Amino acid sequence: MNQEDHNKTEKNLITLLNWYRLKRVNEFAAQCDEAQAWESIQQRIRHRKRIRMYTYWSSTAAACLLIAAFSFYTLTEYDQSLFTHRGEQKATLFVNNGESYDLLSQDKSIFNANGMQVAQNTEKELRYDTQTSIQKNAGKHILNVPRGGEYKLVLSDGTRVHANAESRLTYPVSFTGNKREVYLTGEALFEVAKDTLHPFIVHTPYGIVEVVGTRFNVNTYEKNQTTVTLEEGAVKVYCEEKKGTEQKSLSPGEQAVIQSKTINTQTVQVQEYTSWANGIYEYTDTSLETIVQQLSRWYNVNMTFTDPQLRERKFAGVIFRDQPLQKAVDILSKVSNVHFRQKGNVIEITENRPQY
Repeated sequence: MNQEDHNKTEKNLITLLNWYRLKRVNEFAAQCDEAQAWESIQQRIRHRKRIRMYTYWSSTAAACLLIAAFSFYTLTEYDQSLFTHRGEQKATLFVNNGESYDLLSQDKSIFNANGMQVAQNTEKELRYDTQTSIQKNAGKHILNVPRGGEYKLVLSDGTRVHANAESRLTYPVSFTGNKREVYLTGEALFEVAKDTLHPFIVHTPYGIVEVVGTRFNVNTYEKNQTTVTLEEGAVKVYCEEKKGTEQKSLSPGEQAVIQSKTINTQTVQVQEYTSWANGIYEYTDTSLETIVQQLSRWYNVNMTFTDPQLRERKFAGVIFRDQPLQKAVDILSKVSNVHFRQKGNVIEITENRPQY
């Protein structure tokens, strides 16, 4: 494909993504309006019942109630600075001579111990796209993505990796031998360059993923498990403790949950697990606890539930990662009937109080 065709293809993909984003916004806006309208009706019904019940209240009691309400809202008025947080593309690269590079800086050239350039950091993407003798002896690099960040890189074989917040990827500057091996904690979406002679292997604390060329998501955020979701192609998964004995193969649309000695598979809505890499969180009957965990990592905030039962409240809809946290909590508040408030350096999640 020549450069002109490549540019046209890229423009078409951007147009398609923008259309998809607009479509999902409109769909979800309709859902929010419907939910808000229903809640408004319920509020009016409750309001009428209370009017009939409390008509005997004296004006003195009503005045006392008004003073108490004013005092309550004054005392619970919190700083809102955390709600302006945004995630961004940022990471730190560690090379094997002990040096580190802030990938938000203007440095475009990445050097190794021998002082030779081995990678380029351009357009918020780290690229290892030459196979030189210098690279083949350059050892391993570590990409560390903090909370509130994400970063993309292209490995020396052409494999593309999109690392999510709070993730760490260890990989060779240049693949040698008969395997292409990397090590991951956190989450990353892989688009592996096809090479049937050199399988691509992802090591995680509780599982191993082996492919020759495909697109899949690996998640190790949950304690004591690795989750692999396959979008296209085929993968094999192994338990870390039983490689070669306990293994399963996945087809597109399937997910494997790997623990120390077991592998469980299921069919899932893949976009719920991969859409983050396109700048979107898509949810279908997802628990509020799962959503809050994702938002906490992406926006680098701490959230807590005042009532444990709120954790299981379900949500269906779309949240866009390029928006500030305030946009996300506005949507969740409307649809899930919860309230977010900042208290110090923590955001508390409570039952939404009806307004009369």
